[in-house]
Amino acid sequence: MIIYDLLSNQYEEVDYVIKTLKTAELGENQQKTLILLSTVMTWANTPAKYKQEGADEGAEEAEEEPEEADPEAGEGGEPELDANGEPIVKKKPIFYKETDYHLRVPDERYQAIKTLETLAMSSVKTQPRLTVHVLCTGIRYGLGENRLYELFKAAWLQNPRALSYQGKGDNLIPTIHIIDLARLVRRMI
Repeated sequence: MIIYDLLSNQYEEVDYVIKTLKTAELGENQQKTLILLSTVMTWANTPAKYKQEGADEGAEEAEEEPEEADPEAGEGGEPELDANGEPIVKKKPIFYKETDYHLRVPDERYQAIKTLETLAMSSVKTQPRLTVHVLCTGIRYGLGENRLYELFKAAWLQNPRALSYQGKGDNLIPTIHIIDLARLVRRMI
């Protein structure tokens, strides 16, 4: 069992371990498992998939054309209108599945992590006794992970003016407490 955190380990070290596992001669009874703790930023620039018009709920096909506008989207049952007086058409996204990992487009700062993920996932083709799991976690917090400390402190002190947000503030950012991440890894083991 080998566990690597791609955000805190050296690229060369993780690359060496993956390539060693990929080329090693494992015996018949020797099963190896590699767990990589990654980040959702390897999906950051992946274009959204949208539901095809007239398709079933379970359809996986995507297209760029929007669906019909919801007539009750605006206040008072009126549809929302853009600057030209046209109804605003909202697209309904389809969520990506685990099998869509090859479609991911990372932020340029996370290209090296995506390369390591791809190398690890391709190693199972040459090494049938190797099992690879890649966990794409959100922002980690708690027990020394200080990324959200100031936001939690401001919320705890009930100082809403000090809370920062991006855009309209309706975005969802995935987060995970470090203890929950450790429990997930323990279950995988």
